[in-house]
Amino acid sequence: MSREAQQERQNSGLPWTPGVVAPMTAEGMVAMRNKRRSIFLGRILPYMPYIIQSGLAVSVLLLLILFSAWYTSILQNTPADLPIQWVLPLLLFPLAAWSSFRTYLQAADTVFLLPLETQMNAYFAPAWRAGVVGKQLVTWLVLLVGWPIYIRVLPDQHQNLWLSLVLLLVLKLVFAYGAWQEYRTVSARYSDLLVWIRWIGSAVVLFAWFGLPLLWAGIILVVVVAIYLGAVQFPAKHRVPWERLIAVERAQAGRAMRMLGWFVDVPTQDPRVYRRRYLSGVGRSIPWKPEDAYRFLLTRSFIRGDLLGMVARLAVVGFVLLLLARESWLGIALLLLFTFMIGMQLNGLRRTHADSLWLALYPIPEDSRVRAGLHLMLRVLLISSVFMWLPFLLTLPSDPLLAIGALAGALVLSWLLRNSASRKWRKLEGEDD
Repeated sequence: MSREAQQERQNSGLPWTPGVVAPMTAEGMVAMRNKRRSIFLGRILPYMPYIIQSGLAVSVLLLLILFSAWYTSILQNTPADLPIQWVLPLLLFPLAAWSSFRTYLQAADTVFLLPLETQMNAYFAPAWRAGVVGKQLVTWLVLLVGWPIYIRVLPDQHQNLWLSLVLLLVLKLVFAYGAWQEYRTVSARYSDLLVWIRWIGSAVVLFAWFGLPLLWAGIILVVVVAIYLGAVQFPAKHRVPWERLIAVERAQAGRAMRMLGWFVDVPTQDPRVYRRRYLSGVGRSIPWKPEDAYRFLLTRSFIRGDLLGMVARLAVVGFVLLLLARESWLGIALLLLFTFMIGMQLNGLRRTHADSLWLALYPIPEDSRVRAGLHLMLRVLLISSVFMWLPFLLTLPSDPLLAIGALAGALVLSWLLRNSASRKWRKLEGEDD
């Protein structure tokens, strides 16, 4: 066996040589997964000091201070007309429906682990537990943070806290089980349908729980869970969906490395591609000229990549928070903070197609990739900041200075983030050359 093959087998945690199928105990399966997890963490942890030095720690501390000040203020002066029965389920239902699992599977497993397919439950069990426990704790935390506001707005007609905690636990267990069955489903179209049922069902249950009497909310819960569990049992399934789990793991590992790439240059994996047909028309108006080739390529890559989803989620969260904090200076601070966070994410545009050999062979003007990335970054920042600023329109008649000042601050910050990225990107390009 070559040295490269031995190294690959060692990194994968496989305890036997190729061509020899050896039985493994449940403890051996768990140990192999733990070793793979340690190897993955070993690739990430060396970059943590650079991330902390980049200003992330200061940004997180600032976010906590702003959130604490806003939370204290809203508890002391809770608006009587605050639609908390809509806001709370809006925050909770994505967390309840969100289910993903880190399996650390690799392409070679279709050869080395396939003969042990019937023993893989011991390998997957820790992944399932970790995927449920971590996300459940985050969901409970959001509920506990929002609960004091909820009972202040609805002191006589709110649901019970303990029942709400149990409800979220039941939903998480049901949807986590269903998500695993979605992976196993043979039909990709039916699997996509199950995903839609899971997300819509989560929204229906939680909006009913916080908006309807307990009896009707309970009936809706039983009906939705019965429909979903029945739907996941119907289609044909693989015993172990090797190709799908390997693709999901590659996408998750690549996403983690791209997040590190916001702060420091790291090796990245192939990005995941989303079809997003509803955005297929974006970029068609870009002229077919050599100097605009990168602009077209980066625009199309952005709308079909992970980065768009990250930016959209931040913008939506910022929009929801600004609906609650639009009437004070905290709203301006939150708008600037989320604009800054989106700008940090858009720094990943610099690495998009940076290592493509074919693009180096085409007659494209020098420096066009940096210019195209900066142009796209500024446009996305402006659109995101204006979208998050929309709640200030409600305060425009009563406090126009606050609304106009918030918009001006967000637009100026977007331009400053673009200029900062320009200096940083050009310096890094020079070092790469």
